[in-house]
Amino acid sequence: KKASDEEDGLLSLASSQRMNTDARRSIFCIVMGSSDCNDAFEKLVRQGMLKPKAERDVIRVIIHCCGEEKAFNPFYAYLAMRVCEFQQKSKFTLMLTFWDAFKQLESFSVRKIANLAKLLAHLIGSANKCLTIGVLKRVEFSPSDMPESVVVFLSTFMSVLFESGEVEHIRKIFAHGTSNSSIPVKHHVDSDVEDGNDKVQTTKKEDLSDLRESLSVFLLQYLKSSPKNVEGSAFRSNLLAAIETCDEANTDS
Repeated sequence: KKASDEEDGLLSLASSQRMNTDARRSIFCIVMGSSDCNDAFEKLVRQGMLKPKAERDVIRVIIHCCGEEKAFNPFYAYLAMRVCEFQQKSKFTLMLTFWDAFKQLESFSVRKIANLAKLLAHLIGSANKCLTIGVLKRVEFSPSDMPESVVVFLSTFMSVLFESGEVEHIRKIFAHGTSNSSIPVKHHVDSDVEDGNDKVQTTKKEDLSDLRESLSVFLLQYLKSSPKNVEGSAFRSNLLAAIETCDEANTDS
């Protein structure tokens, strides 16, 4: 009876959170009803939720739930990483879902913006490289008239990255796309297109020179004045490393 009541409660919550398909409601109940990341991952695998195309809903539900929490919960970052390790196509879905979120930032609460920024910092800063700094190329950078929502998102994202990372790791993150290794780049028209309509091209490198220039300006304009930017702190070392890497990479390209 208790388990049944709990399931009914989760289904009711799923409906209130606009989980409008059976698949999304099932995923929501698994994610929210699991004891930890491993438990959630194993249940998703057993239910066949991580098969190609089916995993798209899993990623979208994870990001939705993360955004709705009262405070950021690393559980969602670890679960997203496990999903991406198991199903590589999930990385593309992850990128598209963040691109959709970037378009809606101004309609989000500060809490939701902060949660998603922290999630992205964990995913980009992780060793398994679920996402790269290139995901930010869909953010609207306009230094003279940047919406407060974008400033909050990027400031939170950078702060988490700079407070937790090592200098060399930060340099690698911001130098992404400058190596000569082949990187597959998917081009798409809309986030709802099916895999069969996606065109995949392989290029020697992803050109992120415009993004790095925008990031350098943002860091100088907003992060240098941060109260966290104090002498001897990891934040300052990583901030300077990020600015230098952006400027050096663009000078060399």
